Amino acid sequence: MNRRNFILSSLLAATLPIQATPIHRPKFPKSPFTLGVASGDPTPEGFVLWTRLALEPLEKGGGMPPEPVPVTWELALDSGMKDVIRKNSTSAIPGLAHSVHVDIAGLKSDREYWYRFRSGDYFSRTGKTKTLPAETSDSKKIRFVTTSCQNYTHGYFVAYDHIIADQPDFIMHLGDYIYDTSFGEDFRKHDRDESPESLEHFRQRHALYKREIHLQNAHARIPFFSMIDNHDAVEDLTEGNMAKRAAAYQAWYEHMPVRGYPFAGANQFDLHRNIKLGNLLQINFLDTRQFRSKRDVCNTGIGSSLGFGNYRERCQDLFEENRTILGKDQTDWLVNKLRSSQSIWNVLASPGPFLPFRIRNKNKELGYIGAWDAYPENRKEIIRAINQSEGHPLILSGDMHSFWALDSSFDKSLDVGTPLTEFVSSSISANWPEPLSKPVTVSLKSNNQVKFYNGEKRGYFLHEVHKDTWQATAKAIVSTKKRNSESFALAKFIVSRGESGFRTTKEI
Repeated sequence: MNRRNFILSSLLAATLPIQATPIHRPKFPKSPFTLGVASGDPTPEGFVLWTRLALEPLEKGGGMPPEPVPVTWELALDSGMKDVIRKNSTSAIPGLAHSVHVDIAGLKSDREYWYRFRSGDYFSRTGKTKTLPAETSDSKKIRFVTTSCQNYTHGYFVAYDHIIADQPDFIMHLGDYIYDTSFGEDFRKHDRDESPESLEHFRQRHALYKREIHLQNAHARIPFFSMIDNHDAVEDLTEGNMAKRAAAYQAWYEHMPVRGYPFAGANQFDLHRNIKLGNLLQINFLDTRQFRSKRDVCNTGIGSSLGFGNYRERCQDLFEENRTILGKDQTDWLVNKLRSSQSIWNVLASPGPFLPFRIRNKNKELGYIGAWDAYPENRKEIIRAINQSEGHPLILSGDMHSFWALDSSFDKSLDVGTPLTEFVSSSISANWPEPLSKPVTVSLKSNNQVKFYNGEKRGYFLHEVHKDTWQATAKAIVSTKKRNSESFALAKFIVSRGESGFRTTKEI
């Protein structure tokens, strides 16, 4: 953290109210557990348990007293909470919106646990979670989901009902957990029409999303790995945005089961993760927003850009040697993790697409400024590390509100020694409007690396990983406008270890 940001963060932290002694056995008029429970950041030895006390979630302060409130938590080996193995108390403080984060370690690997909270006379619902396999274990199968982009105003989060039915070991949410605006569609209303600006605004937006019953049910059943993206918070280190960014980060932490937040008011967050699942799989979960170089550098001819200005001509500034989407420290960390991996599958999980895609417009070549295409030198460095690594490489990403399957061996513009496969998941509910989708559709014929594309459906990717095969199923929701909508498989992709590309089985 640079000196200016540290000073700003310290000043913001200093404005938090001085905490009093927790009130004794609070008396609530109703349950304060309106936002549910959640678990996340699982390891072979533990996880983070989360809840937030909020009698009136959309009111300032959540309708809670301006004092710390005692909360008891329990961890059990059974869903009936009879075989309790851990129990303790903590304080939910107003300076962190009466949120609770319990970081538990020392548990057995690869097993299920149940948990709940109590405050006053009220218990929360019982949540279910699971530890990861031991790093030295000979894991036979891992099953998990990648998804992203849930805009409350665009539809119900019904995809989570089907994710629960799929029984994954965990969910990787690749970003845009909340949206700053409705972007022109008001199927459901946000808490306010304007974008959040203050800490209180961001808290109210997160509380609205946490009340969404499909999402709340998923959090209570499955541990999440979560990443910040551009609609969650300020995109990069642009001057003048640090106070808003700090507010967004604090509210995000207050509502997510995560580690890595240093102190109230901070505007940096330790979010990238190396997730090892026995000797079967390592996933490097990347933060592509927090430390990246400025996004808006190619502004010449902006009038001819497409997709609300997201598709622009590729100016020379993009190719500066030190231009980065990860930041130097995270790049060095990733290069080391890739090169040192002993896992069978060696995976990148990125909020934005990794492999190139060229938009054609009036004999000009445009690129998406939110993806790795806008940071080609940083991508080259990562590709060199992949080429020097053991294990079968695979890339998982989101952000595009559409399903993609890409095979780099068909892209002559990219110098890749090891062919790369990338699966881009669609959104939970955020739509894919014509100004963004049409330029992609008309450019598919000149992007042979895209072997599958569907921009019509929302949904997620279900991944089932074995020693010799990786099955990725694109699961689509019939309609996000129906609370009980059905789902179906758009296509299944089979990657065989040691072989380039994938086989496709279309289901419709």
